[in-house]
Amino acid sequence: MHYIIGVDGGGTKTEAIAYSINGDIIFKNVSGFGNVLVDETKALKNIIKAIDGCINGVYRVNRDFRCIFICAGLAGVEVGNYSTIIKQKIEDYFKIKTKVVNDAVIAHASLLKGDDGIITISGTGSISIGKRGNEIVRAGGWGHILGDEGSGYHISLKALKRAVYEYDMGCKESPLTLNILKKLDIKSVKEIKDFVYKSDKASIASLVPVVVESSMYDLYAKQILFEAAEDLANITYMVANKLVMFDEVKVGVKGSILTKVNIIKETFKKLLIQKLNNVNLIDEDVPAAKGAFYLALLEHKKMVGDVNV
Repeated sequence: MHYIIGVDGGGTKTEAIAYSINGDIIFKNVSGFGNVLVDETKALKNIIKAIDGCINGVYRVNRDFRCIFICAGLAGVEVGNYSTIIKQKIEDYFKIKTKVVNDAVIAHASLLKGDDGIITISGTGSISIGKRGNEIVRAGGWGHILGDEGSGYHISLKALKRAVYEYDMGCKESPLTLNILKKLDIKSVKEIKDFVYKSDKASIASLVPVVVESSMYDLYAKQILFEAAEDLANITYMVANKLVMFDEVKVGVKGSILTKVNIIKETFKKLLIQKLNNVNLIDEDVPAAKGAFYLALLEHKKMVGDVNV
């Protein structure tokens, strides 16, 4: 029996899922972050580790199963020639035909299943990508230095900046700042600097639950979440504007910030309704790796002319 591996690699984790040709999950494996812009060497190790663990897991299920295609959707690969480099690394290591695209592309495929529309993702990072016919455009996805507004990293960074601003102003610590200190198990705002400059994106983004909890009684924390929703609505509208897509727009949402933080999700939807007509918000719990499976299946069909292999 043949199978396909779909890989979803972002700023926090890399998930590899083995699918039968019919789309049924055979095995899944998770490793560390897969965003090459965070750390190219570590990201590549995590991607290889996730795929390798998946292949070994399938082998334990049935030694006769054989992987025929790998499709990886990875954050940051649109920069430079990363997609080509990683594709070659995976093919050299596993000797399996591979396709590498941005993680937003597989997320779009998983939620919209090839239909025209927009998908906006906000997890550790953020991006919006839209498709109309053969045209594909994007907004956001510039990484944590140039952008990532509305992302978990950006939300947490705003909260941390607020804490140091209060310190510089000689203000009493706000509830948000006190909660951050408690979460980080530190006694002074001065220690935040050490945490930030020694931590990766995922560790900083992990402070989002503190901001969400604080928003129930801290006005600035609430404002941070409102601003995140506005940033995400803006990049979504930018994509719609590029595609001239304003009526009956399908908008898929993906990532923990947009799907699990209710205040952001509801505000995002409200703002989109103001900007676009008849928004159909799609929020389904479909692994982004399933989108990689769909794309891999199409590529394999082109190669052999038949998916019934």
